[in-house]
Amino acid sequence: MSRHIIKFLLVSIVFIFSNLSFAEPTVISWGDLSPTNGQEAKINLNKNTEIIGVPNISEFNGSKEELDNFLDNMKSMKEMQGKSGLINMDLNNKEIKIAGYIAPIAFDGDNVTEFLLVPYHGACIHVPPPPANQIIYVKSATGLKAEGIQFPKWVTGTLQAVSLSTVVADVGYSIEEATVSPYKPFFGLF
Repeated sequence: MSRHIIKFLLVSIVFIFSNLSFAEPTVISWGDLSPTNGQEAKINLNKNTEIIGVPNISEFNGSKEELDNFLDNMKSMKEMQGKSGLINMDLNNKEIKIAGYIAPIAFDGDNVTEFLLVPYHGACIHVPPPPANQIIYVKSATGLKAEGIQFPKWVTGTLQAVSLSTVVADVGYSIEEATVSPYKPFFGLF
């Protein structure tokens, strides 16, 4: 091979791999989280699963009674959750972007740091939670103020097809760190 061909091949390979690292996340819809035949894995939560988002008694001014009432309300809401035991394994470890609503779980002052992303307004708070395969738990978000959570948001991050349980609902997916931005519709979504 000539030096020019080798140089061209090396430059091409470097260009291809550098563009892969800057690839845009895949925009998905809530329907994409429901698997089709051959893509699914069963949601598997057992009684020993750690429950995420249990508030500290200090968040209720030290009142055990208020904390217990809150936990009873959340337990009742969780018992009404729709059942769906399958998650889409084709989305595991994929960089995605999805629009949805915020159901906060943890705060740092006025900032929401952990939340459930749900497909419709009021889910998990005012109405029963959707099925677990229609909820994404976001562990770490920055710049999300509590005052703006009533409006839909774009959430971008690496989706993990990992089942877990929160104080509010069982969940089929999670994102460890997310970028949250105001929702601006694309054609055909929302």
